[in-house]
Amino acid sequence: MASDAETVDVEEFEDLPSTDIETELHVHFGMAGSFPLRLADLFFASDGLHIAEYSYITPMFGLGTKKHRREAGAMQEVYDVHGLDEVLLQADTVYWLNYEAIDRVVLHRGGYFGRPKLTVYPADETARSHAFRLHEDDDPDGLAADLRDVGAGRPLDVVVESGSGFDPRENVTRFFS
Repeated sequence: MASDAETVDVEEFEDLPSTDIETELHVHFGMAGSFPLRLADLFFASDGLHIAEYSYITPMFGLGTKKHRREAGAMQEVYDVHGLDEVLLQADTVYWLNYEAIDRVVLHRGGYFGRPKLTVYPADETARSHAFRLHEDDDPDGLAADLRDVGAGRPLDVVVESGSGFDPRENVTRFFS
């Protein structure tokens, strides 16, 4: 990705404190909600799942001006240069789920009329699920394989389904929780 920002020497930041969390899978450029939309990146890491929501987008002034693409690109650049620690610091909201707290991760492959959708269901049925339309990943089969690798040996199921994953009842329930 080309950027107008100055080139940063990564070695300048080697002495900064780090949590040393190892990212196993980074799912970039998810979008959640209805109004305003929220951009998010998901990090399946050595210590659990980190969900970083980092920008609010409105349909007219966000999507219409491609703000969502600029914001997602900027956060990817933060991750590339500074790593997960800085993404978590810059995010507006961060959710962390221990793998034992996740019942299943469902990937809907999308189709002609919808983008792929990734939903994380908590083991506690009274807790909130997290759902994201994926706007970067155009390879649902590759993502499914990566998710299965992350889930292997962990107490969570990875489910891959066809279709858009649109469920009006579930969407309304998530909206009000």
